[in-house]
Amino acid sequence: MKRACPTIQELLAFDAVAKHESFTRAANVLCVTVSGVSKQIASLESFVGRPLLQKAGRGVTLTAVGREYWGKISPSLRVIESATFEARLDESSAGILTLASVPTFLTKWLIPRLPSFRKLHPGVTFSFSQHLRLNDSQPADIDAAIRFGAGNWPSVVSIYIAGKEFICIYAAKLEQQLGHSLKPSDLLKQTLLHHEETPFAWRKWAAHWNIDETSTLAGPRFTQYSAIIQAVVNGLGAGLVPRILVEEELAQGVVLQLGPALEFNLGHYLCFNPNRMNRPIFAAFHSWILTLSKAEQPCYHVPVA
Repeated sequence: MKRACPTIQELLAFDAVAKHESFTRAANVLCVTVSGVSKQIASLESFVGRPLLQKAGRGVTLTAVGREYWGKISPSLRVIESATFEARLDESSAGILTLASVPTFLTKWLIPRLPSFRKLHPGVTFSFSQHLRLNDSQPADIDAAIRFGAGNWPSVVSIYIAGKEFICIYAAKLEQQLGHSLKPSDLLKQTLLHHEETPFAWRKWAAHWNIDETSTLAGPRFTQYSAIIQAVVNGLGAGLVPRILVEEELAQGVVLQLGPALEFNLGHYLCFNPNRMNRPIFAAFHSWILTLSKAEQPCYHVPVA
C-alpha cells in the first residue's frame, strides 16, 4: 500500500532547508551530511511530484508551492517538537527554566534584576541557551527567548519588555578634550558606530535634528550593543543605543548623553509558546518580568516616526 505522508526525516530536512535557505546550514542543524539532506529533499520532491526549492545565488529559496507547503506543515512540526520536549521533562527538570537571550540585555538588564526573582522563587534554576538572531525561528526546547526586534515573530507570543528608547552617547573625555558641551552637529566630526540590526537608527536621529542623513551612513558595524558601548567608552566614536543597556556607564560618568531619548519601533521582547504558561515556573517568571517591565517604563522619550 502506498504511503500517504512523507517520512519525518524528509519533513525535517525540508523544514531546516526552508528556514536556513542553505543545505549546509540545514545539515549542521540536523547533525547529518549535506548529501544526506539533499537525498531527503529529492525524495520529498519526488513524493510530492513538484519542485519545492530552487537555487538562489549560493543558497536556495522556496518555490511558490514549497512556500505554501512549508507554511502548512511548519506549525505541526513545532507542535511535535514542543510535545516531545514536554514529554522528556522529568521531576529533576521541573525547576529548570531555559531561556535564550540577546547577550547585552542578559548581562546589562536581566541578570542584575534576577536576585529579586530568586528571593521569590529560590527553587528555580536558570539555564541560558544561545541567543537567537533577528530571523531565527524559536527552538522547541526552550521555555522562552528574549529577542530584539519589532515583536512580530511567527508562532510565538511576543510581549514588549524594554529597550525602545534609544539615546546618543559619547565618551565623557571627548567633551573634556573639546572644552565644551557637544552639539548634534559636532557628532558629524566623530565616527558613528552602527548596529547591524538597526541600520536606520542614525538616519532617524539625523532627521530628528534636521541633519543631512547621508552624513550618518559611514562608520563601523557591530553585532552587539555591548561592543558599541565599550567602543564609545574608549573614545572610538559615538553610539546610538537602548538606554536600558547603558545606565551603568551613564551613572559612572564615563559616557554622556546628547539630546533626549528617541523612541524606535524595535525593542526587547519576551517570546514564548502559549503552552509554556502551563509550566508554573515559567508562569511565575512571566508575571515577574512583566511587572518589573511596567514599573520601569520610562517617560523621557521623544517618538520618532
